[in-house]
Amino acid sequence: MKPAASVLLLTTSTGFGFGLLAWLGAYAALGLLPRAPVLVAAGIVIALIFTSTGLIASMFHLERKERAWRAFTQWRSSWLSREGVAAVLTYPVAIAFGVAFWRGGPPLATRLLGAATLLASLGTVYCTAMIYASLKPIRQWHNAHTAPDYLLYAVFSGAVLFATLRTAALGEPGAMASAAAAAAAAAALLAKRAYWRHIDAQAPLATLAAAIGLPQGIEARPLDAPHFSENYILRQMGFAVARRHAAKLRSLALLIGFALPLALSVLGALAPAPMLATTLALACAALGLALERWLFFAEATHVSALYYGRRI
Repeated sequence: MKPAASVLLLTTSTGFGFGLLAWLGAYAALGLLPRAPVLVAAGIVIALIFTSTGLIASMFHLERKERAWRAFTQWRSSWLSREGVAAVLTYPVAIAFGVAFWRGGPPLATRLLGAATLLASLGTVYCTAMIYASLKPIRQWHNAHTAPDYLLYAVFSGAVLFATLRTAALGEPGAMASAAAAAAAAAALLAKRAYWRHIDAQAPLATLAAAIGLPQGIEARPLDAPHFSENYILRQMGFAVARRHAAKLRSLALLIGFALPLALSVLGALAPAPMLATTLALACAALGLALERWLFFAEATHVSALYYGRRI
């Protein structure tokens, strides 16, 4: 599949935003959030900026942008519609949580609103993941790894962003925030490696011989190309990245996106310059996750490419 810049921004930016909201909500629900109203207010504002940026960017992927509002009407059957509804519902919940914490409201109410923010944020990320996991014609997406991985990457990116904001507000990330960011980075790294092992070992979704009804074990190939020039399907569905380039990009994604943030998160709790360490961890996570998202789309093969002799 051809990676679209708008979708890359959507899946990366909303991961940071909803991930940060999830961590703020989780800490509040457990009574572990430091009594720093500025940290919480700034965190919610920054998280909503990230999510809004991603959601607005997604509209540029639509052919008829003026019809974007119709996406909200198909929530009974469409994960895309459910994503939009869940994202919109998360905003008032997160804002109510921030107001309650800022005003020093009843502890129980603040904890409940924090838990609601956590669930709404991760629920939205899950809806985003299921947009891709539900697409049966693309074997690299329609598997048991896609949805859990999306949730894990949001938790990871949100943890790194929270540690950076906590350092900016309080002067240090804290042992718990640093440990959470490092643990999430390690889990995300292992999950990404497991996903790549899975799609590399996975059998093709279909073959050209099977598509025309030939018995198993018989190979078929077209005598002539279906088209003499590139068309929409080849540009969008038949996009392919060379195996040697994919291997290098995978290594870079693991190093920059997960390994370096893990090490820098640990250094943030130990080094004399925690702001530098957490900021670098955040920058590496952003760059690495953007590269990981690009590969997620670029390595996907749609079954329609089979018609053009591509292996899927």
